[in-house]
Amino acid sequence: MVLTGIFFALTYRGLPRQFIVAQLLAMMVPVVGPAAIWYWDVRVFPRFDEQTVELAMNPEAVHQVTDHYKQVFSSRYWLFTVPWTALVVGIVALNIGYFETLGVGGLGDPVFWVYLLFTGWWGLITGIGFHGAITAIRAIRAVGRLDMEIDPLHPDGLGGLSNVGHLAIWTTMLISLGSLTLPLAFILGTEGGYSALVYLAVGIYVVVIAVSFIYPTAYVNQRAQAIREAELEKRRSKIRQLQNHANDLADGDRPSDQAATMDEVAKRLEIQRLRDEFNEYAQVSLYPLSIGIIVRLVSSILLPVFFILFETFLGRFL
Repeated sequence: MVLTGIFFALTYRGLPRQFIVAQLLAMMVPVVGPAAIWYWDVRVFPRFDEQTVELAMNPEAVHQVTDHYKQVFSSRYWLFTVPWTALVVGIVALNIGYFETLGVGGLGDPVFWVYLLFTGWWGLITGIGFHGAITAIRAIRAVGRLDMEIDPLHPDGLGGLSNVGHLAIWTTMLISLGSLTLPLAFILGTEGGYSALVYLAVGIYVVVIAVSFIYPTAYVNQRAQAIREAELEKRRSKIRQLQNHANDLADGDRPSDQAATMDEVAKRLEIQRLRDEFNEYAQVSLYPLSIGIIVRLVSSILLPVFFILFETFLGRFL
């Protein structure tokens, strides 16, 4: 915010309103981004660990996975952040010609270096956000490989698997903040030079947000189907086994034997219990087949769509 204010103060007379609006939107990313990253790191990811443990056959294995990716997020962020920041700073530097039309004196102008500092800070924040998205995808995949179970009576109505999707939803919402910069990116792409690099950066952003939205959703749904089918098959086989045993008792040579009769009744009751469990599992809705979950998933990608449309109409009114 301070860097943008300095840039505006020194170049205000030469700035078109279209650029001012786009820059103010882009400025919000490094303003809101640190708080969003903190919330994801301190609240969202730990909640993923706590709630996923409830579904795991081996809770300790879940802790090991989440601890590993917690460490990955905090210690390896530079692997993505450094090249990403270099890309966006390079794009701005290469578009010096466009900034000269705004009143910047060239590469040696201190005003331009102020803007490059803003760009570097922006790249750092968004790079960490992208790193969080990649970390979340890897963590969800790693946890999904563990032995999990479905709870048909879970309050979420999804067997408890909405807890796994909670991380994906918040991650998508986190990196959706980057869409605030889309209008500025499109200005550089259309009015500046090196449009291929600009659209490369936009393309990377679109791919990351799409993967963070689609992959965890599809993966969790696939795992939920596999887990449910395994539970159904387990009970289906047990029911058939008990039915055969009960029929053998009913067709035996000692129908008046009280012990045999009680055994048959016990088998019938067990069959009924298993059928009830079978029906409960069969009726469980699979993630994300819930109105609330679908609304949250869709809303998490509405911000980028909105700003793409916003940029489309921005030039007509400014």
